[in-house]
Amino acid sequence: MSDVFIGRQPIFTENLGVYAYELLFRRELDQENANVIDGDSATSQVVLNTFAEIGLANLVGNHKAFINLTRYFLEDPQRIVIPPGQIVLEILEDIEPDQTILSSIKTLKNQGHTIALDDFVYHQNLQPMVDLADIIKIDITILNLNQIRLHVEQYRQQQDIRLLAEKVETFEEFEALREIGFDYYQGYFFSRPTIVKGKGLQGNQVSILRLLAMVNDPALDVAELSEIISTDVSLSHKILKYINSPASGLRAQVDSIQRAVVMLGLNTIKNWISLVALATTSDKPEALSILALVRARTCEQLATAANQSAVESYFTIGLFSVLDAMMDQPIEELLEELPLAEDLKLALTQREGVYGQALNCVVAMETNQFDDIKFQNIEFAKLSDIYLQALLWADDQVPAIAA
Repeated sequence: MSDVFIGRQPIFTENLGVYAYELLFRRELDQENANVIDGDSATSQVVLNTFAEIGLANLVGNHKAFINLTRYFLEDPQRIVIPPGQIVLEILEDIEPDQTILSSIKTLKNQGHTIALDDFVYHQNLQPMVDLADIIKIDITILNLNQIRLHVEQYRQQQDIRLLAEKVETFEEFEALREIGFDYYQGYFFSRPTIVKGKGLQGNQVSILRLLAMVNDPALDVAELSEIISTDVSLSHKILKYINSPASGLRAQVDSIQRAVVMLGLNTIKNWISLVALATTSDKPEALSILALVRARTCEQLATAANQSAVESYFTIGLFSVLDAMMDQPIEELLEELPLAEDLKLALTQREGVYGQALNCVVAMETNQFDDIKFQNIEFAKLSDIYLQALLWADDQVPAIAA
């Protein structure tokens, strides 16, 4: 079992209604501060936990969510696997506005993203960033009240910019800032960050690093990428959960890794794997991964032998049949966050339908329940051979992944 955490601090309007939440990196449930050592990894973890573990709706509902971005993500807009709309991209104060950064912000703006400048103190050379910003956050502990007024007057020359006062700690400060004319407010006076805990499925770090190297290979083969992803239950779960969430921007239901790769596109898959590689560690025994691979391969080959369609969905059924053991959570709860087709859900929860029959056959072979080893009209000898070949195949996969 692995717990994942996100800090969440509300941002209020002048009438003290909730406008948004800032999502913050946290390692522990009772941790007051982030203690960030690697900003890139922290941002990756926040994005991963938000979209692939806890869920954006569970964190902020219909409100906006502010997420910090480091220079690494801004250097290439394709690294930002966040759809425009509900998320506010918060540019950290230490990022210099060179041509690469300004070009990236323009691209993100053109894509429909909302841009916020964090802990911002105005200098003339920063005007190009001001011109692109939707929201400017002012740390009121850095400036005195007169300086804050001057900054507000400077920014108000651009009527479409909204101003957010952060680190507000007293009622007197709130009243003075409201008189100056801020749009939004954030700070301990209103609410300290709270920690939201969720359950995260941890993958094999070595295999993910191998994937990361693979996706950066100029000679990348998409079919091979799909196959390698399919051999990692954690990564498969994260990608399918992401693609079936509103975050992906897709409307079609996707129930296989092959379709996910095609529909998300190569660049999105590459960047999603990079995100996972920055954020993921492993703590589950290898035997559980082998079991998942054996079940997945056996179900797939049963479908092939029986001339069933959508054999990749059979692979998914076998792979996710151990998801509850991988995450130490009931399969029903996990499937609530992973909108598979109803027949796949019934197979995983009730062992119903043709997918459920294939899974029952695999489990019967695992436990030597000979009377239950059956699928369609396949002969017993063929069923046994399929299972044996799946065992050999899974044994080959694990060393290859760890290489």
